[in-house]
Amino acid sequence: MTGKLLQPIDSIIKITDLYFRYKKATWPVFHGLNLTVRPGERVAILGPSEAGKSTLALCLQGLIPRLIKGDFRGRIVVDGVLTTTCRPRQLAGRVGILLQDFEAQLFSTRVDQEVAFGPENLALPREELRQRVGECLDLMGLAGYDDRAPATLSGGQRQLLALAAVLSLAPKLLVLDEPTTDLDPLRVEELLATLDRLSRTQDLTLVFLGEDLRLARFCSRIVLLARGKILADGPPEVILREVERLRGLGLNPPELPALFHDLGQATLPLTLEAAVDQARDLGWDRTSQADSALPPALTGEDPEGGGRGRPPYGSEILALRRVTFAYPGDPPVVQDFSLSFREQEITAILGPNGSGKTTVLKLLRGLLTPQNGEVWQQPDENFRVGYVFQNPDYQLFAEEVWEEVAFGVRLLGLSPPEVERRVGEALTRVHLLDRAGDDPFSLTKGQRQRLAVAGVLALAPQVIILDEPTTGLDHREQQDLLGLVRELHAQGHTVIMVTHSMWAAATYARRLVVLLDGQVLLDGPARQVLAETAFLTRARLAPPAVVQLSRALGFMALTPEEFQAHFRGRNQPK
Repeated sequence: MTGKLLQPIDSIIKITDLYFRYKKATWPVFHGLNLTVRPGERVAILGPSEAGKSTLALCLQGLIPRLIKGDFRGRIVVDGVLTTTCRPRQLAGRVGILLQDFEAQLFSTRVDQEVAFGPENLALPREELRQRVGECLDLMGLAGYDDRAPATLSGGQRQLLALAAVLSLAPKLLVLDEPTTDLDPLRVEELLATLDRLSRTQDLTLVFLGEDLRLARFCSRIVLLARGKILADGPPEVILREVERLRGLGLNPPELPALFHDLGQATLPLTLEAAVDQARDLGWDRTSQADSALPPALTGEDPEGGGRGRPPYGSEILALRRVTFAYPGDPPVVQDFSLSFREQEITAILGPNGSGKTTVLKLLRGLLTPQNGEVWQQPDENFRVGYVFQNPDYQLFAEEVWEEVAFGVRLLGLSPPEVERRVGEALTRVHLLDRAGDDPFSLTKGQRQRLAVAGVLALAPQVIILDEPTTGLDHREQQDLLGLVRELHAQGHTVIMVTHSMWAAATYARRLVVLLDGQVLLDGPARQVLAETAFLTRARLAPPAVVQLSRALGFMALTPEEFQAHFRGRNQPK
């Protein structure tokens, strides 16, 4: 059946009284949802996990109810066409969608073939096809990667590749579900600016779905969604200042308005420049000259004699020594590379997409074998390294949560009572014991992430490696998981994690390692590394806003709590 044009197009999305409940679900995702988006608009639809964002994306492309069944009522009109009157493939030229699970959209063995697949099915002339592929790869910063296998790209680069493939179809409406999860901070800014430019020059309508408030950067409108209902709909300059509402939804409000709100200010700045000016007008830069010294250049020493600097941890426990590794047919990712870790250390590895972070983790775990050099670990027959993948679904396979954790423990040859003790203890530590009989894939993404951690914990490893542990989690889930990481460190584990989240690195890690082009650019205590602004800029990173504000005012705070503590017991901010 061909989609029939229903009306003159004064809206590109018109949702009326939408009701949808998945098969076997006990409650509906949507119950009377109404939403209108005008052509060329840039809208950020933000909400916590289970708000209905991904389901909305599937509805807009007609996958619900055509391919994904359930109780569907109401009307969805996209670009003048009722979605229930045409097949999803007939909407492909109108609606482009980047799924939250973008890996599911990739299937080709070459980058250029991935981008070319869609336009090839439109029977475009070869020259136009070649032009589209080149333009889309260039837009996503992937020029020169044409003959690479997608599997050899970093997670962030694969996310950009999936988006390039969507853009190659030249849709009128682009729906992006959590498009920033795997990208470094500056790549996020560049991507949003690129999409904003495309929207303005090509009349492309953008709908961002997620919990990352950065998605509102170039949007004219924010819609707050929770449990399938619209709670707010307005301009970003209004919604982003509603700190308590955002927190109540489990979203992480922008750092600066949240900081000024918590310090009792009525005026809440959205930019660093406005925050610095307001703070200086309030006299905050003159509050405590005694503590105004900024950190020295990196020396490996802790200038504060403790705190968040690098204290004297135990002996070396794991190391890469002059390692070189390259994927088949590609130049080395790391060459003559050395990096070591000590007992009871908690380290965050930072760097731009493609800098070698995940490769380093896999080398440390033994999932990759270097062509040269040595992967050294503490000489102890009971020494173990646990590894949690960026996508927990890569390591989950059992039919029950309990069996998922028990599988690895049984391979150690332990007695049944010991297996039961370890599994119960691991599930208790990740707060999943009450879900022991459930199917792992019935859990939320955050719960599956914690389940993967439990499977590692049950093996009693001395070192726990986590690759982007907060990816795809809402703010509450991120805090929950990172709180668990902090607990594990306090219990004596050495923790190594890769992250793009600068606030997570500043808040939870004591040592930061910054990689660039397969080399160590910075390595030291968090406070000192985050003071090296020029080096961080080279690595496409930026300190958290609270760090930048505090430095502009003459002191150094890694977190909002430190910023507030700077004034506590002295002259309070006005």
